[in-house]
Amino acid sequence: MSVFDQHPWDIGFQEGSVPRRPLLGAKEPTPAKVLNGSGKGPFVFGCEHAGNRIPKSLGTLGLTKAERSRHIAWDIGAAHLTEKLSEKLDSPAVLQRYSRLVFDCNRTASHPGAFVVEADGSNVSGNENLGKEEKLEREEAIYRPFHNTLSEITDRRRWMGERIAYVAVHSFNDQVHGETRPWHVGFLYNQRSGMSRFMIDWFQSNTEYEVGDNQPYSPLDAVDHTLRNQAETRGLPYTMVEIRNDLLRSERQIAVWAALLTQALRAFAKDHNL
Repeated sequence: MSVFDQHPWDIGFQEGSVPRRPLLGAKEPTPAKVLNGSGKGPFVFGCEHAGNRIPKSLGTLGLTKAERSRHIAWDIGAAHLTEKLSEKLDSPAVLQRYSRLVFDCNRTASHPGAFVVEADGSNVSGNENLGKEEKLEREEAIYRPFHNTLSEITDRRRWMGERIAYVAVHSFNDQVHGETRPWHVGFLYNQRSGMSRFMIDWFQSNTEYEVGDNQPYSPLDAVDHTLRNQAETRGLPYTMVEIRNDLLRSERQIAVWAALLTQALRAFAKDHNL
């Protein structure tokens, strides 16, 4: 079962109404990279903003190399952290390799944030005046493979009677518009807060970090699309972890966060009989 918030007609198309041209070349990698697909641990990890690739057909989207390496293009450190969590907890993970500036897979195609034009002071000229056909091409090439892959892994484990939880892995900038964010880590949720509340309490009890409760983002910022699609619709416990990206710049830092999150997630799994 694949679950989506939108269909072709949501952005003005009837199936088959326009010819499709491939966004990705034959030698370009698929959007969804699966790690430890046969893992037996009690989690499924998703990382929507793991990479900063841009399809060759889109050039650079009007951005310099330096701009494409900034947080506007991907979640710095999130991919490596997800890899370590997948390994430590023997659980499947799906990484989305292409830049969120091509399509933000934590948004629907009809959401303004799916195709950003102004990104923290940078102009993404390749996203200006996108037509419905261009948006649909990106949705089919980037968004749907990622979400389909996550859905297939999650549903297969559910159909096998396994008790699992979903974890979305993200990172965030330490400053926005000149304002410093005080949190080191945050846990986000929408209607089902249980797992995030457990993680918040665990980090407050076992570390000295400043822990965000639906901070630095919340559903009011429209960051819960994947949580709703992959977890809430399936009745799964879930959390979205956000770690400040200046704390994920080195192997040592990432190893520290992987170890802490592994401890907390193992405690959650034990407490909830996963």
